[in-house]
Amino acid sequence: MLEILQGTPLWVYAVFALICGYGLRARSTLRESRRSLLIAPLILLAWSLWSLNLGAHPLLSLAAWTSGAALGSLLAMLLFSSIGVVLESGGEAILVPGTLKILGISLLFFAVKYWIGYQTAVHPEQAAGMQMLSISGAAAGFTVGLFCGRALKLYRHLLILRLKA
Repeated sequence: MLEILQGTPLWVYAVFALICGYGLRARSTLRESRRSLLIAPLILLAWSLWSLNLGAHPLLSLAAWTSGAALGSLLAMLLFSSIGVVLESGGEAILVPGTLKILGISLLFFAVKYWIGYQTAVHPEQAAGMQMLSISGAAAGFTVGLFCGRALKLYRHLLILRLKA
């Protein structure tokens, strides 16, 4: 285990600290603008797709990723409630009650990315196999689906609150 941590590049620790900071900040009320609800999931979506290992079976990887993303999005719709979400006084953003769920899915996202990177670096022959391509694709899609599903639910709630205002 110690060799794994010693072989990890320093920038990975910086990303881990950033993700933990973001997750811990989400314990308190967050202001989510229309822009932040669109941009953050798009960045994670692009990062997830960019780092997807297509290997010799790109359709398998993409199908597993898409299935995982759909399942993650649906689960996020169930996990994240819009109860307590209010429209900010200017109507440009919503105020979302704090939750530890963001920290959980942020750490899950990091863990999946770290595990996939580790498997690719240490066992490149296994990383290209059909089983690993489908597992890593589904896991990457699932974690990004959690973020996208949450953002979609909150975005829809923002639009509803704007119409009522």
